[in-house]
Amino acid sequence: MDDVKLIVKESIKEYNRYRSPEAIARLVTRKGDTYYVKFDGSYCETCGLYDWIDDLRYVMLEKGLNVEIEKLKEPEGPEGSVRVAAFRVKQLRASQRP
Repeated sequence: MDDVKLIVKESIKEYNRYRSPEAIARLVTRKGDTYYVKFDGSYCETCGLYDWIDDLRYVMLEKGLNVEIEKLKEPEGPEGSVRVAAFRVKQLRASQRP
């Protein structure tokens, strides 16, 4: 497994440790340097929805992986809470490389 994918998976695990069950992140797929992560849960949509998603970006940054949220797919229908965010890798800090 490459270093970037390992950091993404570790970041998701840490994110879920502190934010579950209100928000649960799961890696959906990877296309090139973009990782698609599904967010589900009862997180409060009116008090900082994007903060819940941006928190994962900060976890990755703490682990040396600089990513940007490229896009966010909103749920379809009034009852949906699942969102998919595309995190594009910008840079892996040199100190994080083997």
